[in-house]
Amino acid sequence: MKDSLLLLLTGIVCAAGAWLFFRYFGQEAFGILILISLIGAIADNARLRRRLREMGARPEGKRTWL
Repeated sequence: MKDSLLLLLTGIVCAAGAWLFFRYFGQEAFGILILISLIGAIADNARLRRRLREMGARPEGKRTWL
């Protein structure tokens, strides 16, 4: 019972946050979400490359950035 109520409350809070986000940013909301996703993918890629380098893996191909 307690878990169900917490799950329902979490869903309501997330829905309210999403509504506020789209209400505040309007048409730019999707661009902001895409930008956040792109930054996250680039940061994760850099982190994984650094970890591979620490493990001794040699990069294949010519890298032109980062």
